[in-house]
Amino acid sequence: MNHSCRWNQFQGGLPQRNISKGPSPDLPLDFLKKMTDNFSDERLIGKSAFGNLYKGILADGTMIVVKKLAENSPIARDKTFSNEVQNIMALRHGNIVKLVGFCHEGQKKIVQKEGRYILADIYESLLCYEYLPMGSLHKNLFESNGMDWNTRFKIIKGICQGLLFLHRVGIIHMDLKPQNILLGDDMEPKIAEFGISRLLDPELTRLNTQDVMGTYGYMAPEYLHRGEFSTQSDIYGLGVLILETTTGKKNGKKDSCGREYIYEVHCKWTDDYIASKHRSLDGDFLQQIKACILLGLKCVHIDRKMRPSIEYIVDTLNGLTSCYSCPLIAPEPLAYSSRPLIMKPPEPLAWSSRRLIVQPPKLRFSFEPKRLISCSFSLTNTTDGHIAFMLVTENPRIYLTKLPLCGLVLPNCIYTINVTMREHKEQPSRTGEFLTLRSSTAREEQLTNAHPDSLAGDEVKEVRLCVVCDPQEGTTSNQSIQSAAEIIASQNYRQVLSVDVHSNKPWILTSNWRGCVCIWNYQTKTEEKYFEVSADEPVFSATFIEREEWLVAGGGDGYIYVYRYDTMEEIKSFEANDGRDIRSLATSPTRTFLLSASDDHMIKIWDWKDSWKCMRTFLGHGNCVTQVMFDLNDSNSFASASLDHTIKMWDIYSTTCNATLDGQPDGALCLHYLTDRNEQRLLCGYLDGAAKIWDPEKECCISAEGGNAKSVNALCWHPKLRVVITGSLDGTAQIWKSTKTGYRLENVIGFNLGAVNAIGYIQGLTRIVVGCEQGITMMEINFPQKEGIVHQEKNNKNDLESVYDSTWLRECDLTSERRSNKLRLFKK
Repeated sequence: MNHSCRWNQFQGGLPQRNISKGPSPDLPLDFLKKMTDNFSDERLIGKSAFGNLYKGILADGTMIVVKKLAENSPIARDKTFSNEVQNIMALRHGNIVKLVGFCHEGQKKIVQKEGRYILADIYESLLCYEYLPMGSLHKNLFESNGMDWNTRFKIIKGICQGLLFLHRVGIIHMDLKPQNILLGDDMEPKIAEFGISRLLDPELTRLNTQDVMGTYGYMAPEYLHRGEFSTQSDIYGLGVLILETTTGKKNGKKDSCGREYIYEVHCKWTDDYIASKHRSLDGDFLQQIKACILLGLKCVHIDRKMRPSIEYIVDTLNGLTSCYSCPLIAPEPLAYSSRPLIMKPPEPLAWSSRRLIVQPPKLRFSFEPKRLISCSFSLTNTTDGHIAFMLVTENPRIYLTKLPLCGLVLPNCIYTINVTMREHKEQPSRTGEFLTLRSSTAREEQLTNAHPDSLAGDEVKEVRLCVVCDPQEGTTSNQSIQSAAEIIASQNYRQVLSVDVHSNKPWILTSNWRGCVCIWNYQTKTEEKYFEVSADEPVFSATFIEREEWLVAGGGDGYIYVYRYDTMEEIKSFEANDGRDIRSLATSPTRTFLLSASDDHMIKIWDWKDSWKCMRTFLGHGNCVTQVMFDLNDSNSFASASLDHTIKMWDIYSTTCNATLDGQPDGALCLHYLTDRNEQRLLCGYLDGAAKIWDPEKECCISAEGGNAKSVNALCWHPKLRVVITGSLDGTAQIWKSTKTGYRLENVIGFNLGAVNAIGYIQGLTRIVVGCEQGITMMEINFPQKEGIVHQEKNNKNDLESVYDSTWLRECDLTSERRSNKLRLFKK
């Protein structure tokens, strides 16, 4: 067989993740021996931890690299072979080395075993890669005359693009270092050596192993000491790699995680030192160098949770090479200057002042004809004080969001602003559109009406956010930061009073002040059902009864209406209260019971199996009952909230309440049962903006959260994210993350659609549904990382020193968490 012809058949590449189509990449051993002169020393071009590398030359002069796996490699030869073939055989990316062929072939050989000679099948495992003539990054960076900054920056960007691709398909490289980065003729980097790579299950974020393998100086602490690995383990090695490539200084220290080397870079590479090392470069390139060092230092944080994501890193690097089409007023120039600087800067992922990080600085609206389009950006307050902001525009007519918009960013918190643009038939053609963000610190006495322009005597920072309207495209690397909310603001979805999400169908059920009930299909983005329940009265509550394929609605006329939701046929309507508002409805998760609460202080329970007979009436509240909910763990119990500022817990078979939870001076508006860490809790929202978490068994408050909300109108618990979401009268939602000690405010989201009246979530997803005065919105809940920010010290020390405090520089104390891992180290 003509193997050269066979090679040419598949040399062009394979389908994405599908090697079943086309000719086989399996190559005969004799063919590989022939092209490498039987693996002669003259063809030996390198060695790795897993075997020798040989240059293979085809009859037409085409060159490839043949890696012959060694029997005594750090992990079993078969394991190395399967890792590389299974993980990268079908991957095609410009920054991943191509695995273009392989061989796993046995030959009969006479071997000695236990003093006897026997005939055995001896297998050879070989891997074939594209040939990259410039060799490794290590060779070019440390063993030659070096390289210019543009080349280094190109290499850093390319490595990060490759790692982004790997992480998106679930591959953790596990051994990023200069020796494993190969360079082509154009110095384009390609990630190589996947012998210890791991494929991460999409449902997992990290794994543990007792078999720790890697290279000294590049292994993340949690992996080295505890055997815990994740995509953030790669970020640590990437950080060391970025620092080495940026500085040209080799990580030659023999400490396990490279902490001595990191500390040395941290102390030595000051602004003055960078300028002295690169005298021929202008200011923009010096800023790139400085930004890369900052990025590398963030990547090597001891705490993996504090390391940036690969999406953040790629976006930051892309921003360093892009420029705005219009001048930007930088809120705080990186140079030592106290006055604002007007310039055409690079476009990083975030602009930061000494106190506020704004990310991203360019707002990309994904255009769809005749649809509302929105875009989000976040403000991160890195201080212990409040920061007031105001968002303004010169063209308020193009936005549904009412501008100017004012708000307050709480200490050490994130505030996400969602901006919505009105419908347009055609993509807007105007350029140079921008929003201006002004911010200033707010003292305690100024918090009630904090407004940047009104804070006399305080310095007002200003930054322009470029606005771009692009055609709708697929997922971008920017999406984790710039996730847009989907807005439905047509007439039927305004003045929303309740929201319910079907668990099996892509349906969102809403009711409103206009007496209507609507079903929105969030997959097709169309209205599924719409009908008028009561023309003159609001519908305060509507909910699905899924097992009966019904929906039930409670009207302001005191009636309860039951419909078959597939046909919208009315099954039953009956008067529940004599002309009094039905404020809340709740269905039993396991029984045929429906609870109703009204503004005449009464709660009733109905059995639809018994012709909707009222089983019992519960009295005890001294004011309007605002919400009822069945206990999710006990279908015989329920809880109620009232404007008499109490929460009561009941048994369905007794008219006497079991317990009353009090202690808040203002009325209770909403409640929600949750189970967190196998413990049941009762979450309640109050008129004065407080949110409390009660222990129903101990009848005591275990957590009280205030934030800066005005009246908590709605709340819910998202079990997948393990967060509490509260909605307020001021049009914001607050995300409270569960911690071991309570609930921490992570993010405030300003939807800017009027008061938030209802909140739900889509099961199995990280998306929430929020019902507001001016429409409903759906938004993915991500947790933007609270990135550290550079401060300018009075003594003019290197501003890199302020990235982390002194505790960051020390090796973390992992003594109590160490485990007896099997540790195998590779040579650098």
